[in-house]
Amino acid sequence: LNSLFGSSFQTALAAKLRSTLACCIMKVIGWFTVAALGVLVVSLQGCGSSGGSTGGAATTTETTTTTTSKPGPKETTTMTTMSTTANTTGPAACLCVFDIDRTLTGKQGEAGACPGNQELSGVNDTAYGGGTLVLSKVGQSLEGTFCATNGCYVGVVSAGDGSGDKSAERAELVKRLGASGAKLASEEWCGPSSKGEARDTCKGFNVTSPLVVGCVDGTKQYAVRGIMAWIAKTEEVTLKGEDVYHFDDRANNISPFSGFGFNAIEISCASRDKSQFNAVGLCGADPSEIVEGKGVKLCSSKDHFLV
Repeated sequence: LNSLFGSSFQTALAAKLRSTLACCIMKVIGWFTVAALGVLVVSLQGCGSSGGSTGGAATTTETTTTTTSKPGPKETTTMTTMSTTANTTGPAACLCVFDIDRTLTGKQGEAGACPGNQELSGVNDTAYGGGTLVLSKVGQSLEGTFCATNGCYVGVVSAGDGSGDKSAERAELVKRLGASGAKLASEEWCGPSSKGEARDTCKGFNVTSPLVVGCVDGTKQYAVRGIMAWIAKTEEVTLKGEDVYHFDDRANNISPFSGFGFNAIEISCASRDKSQFNAVGLCGADPSEIVEGKGVKLCSSKDHFLV
């Protein structure tokens, strides 16, 4: 090469090769930097503040620009990467509250008259004269209801005491309510009858768990409001009244919810206990009755919801 082109040509060629190689190395470094930043952006997606919420997620966009340059003409390379999270809005936080007797349970000794109900041998139920515990379809499982599908908080507000403190019935109800995807935020019981039968008004009662027993008929709406306040305090979740539902077999526990801004639905409409003059349910709640209807609905009102 020296004889053909001379030493000056070789020197120029070497300089050019070094320049080209340096440029390539800078570009490769730039590409790796952009790739690394892209991975970092993806890993950070979804991060955000915690605390009180009502459901849903905001859209987040991250843009990273990396520039590599070398002195000289046509030696500047700019690369940009953009990553955007999906805007996914889930269901709002919700609360499903159930009466116990003839809602989560059916009439003792009448499991045969209520297809799908389950009698639990050896478990006592002291309500309405007593007998062996019979769970309604809903009492057995919330699976398939919106309460479970939407991951709603669940609770109990009952006039009865669930057969008393530390009873097998209470333990069975806790086990069933806490399954199937619904959220039972505490397994503690509170209310006027938390330690045994002592029912009283629940207006002004200090609710300290989502399982409330001993609320005299017509005052359950106050306990439901207390559960909402307890969830806001302990779970840091604010519930809207329109996303709160109470299910009960007695009309005199449904009508008082009018004007409170909650939803209340009478259940066991197709099966009533004639021995109680049809004032209470027979088989208890059926999954088809656990609906997201808005307002207050009585069995007698059929498909009409009262505001």
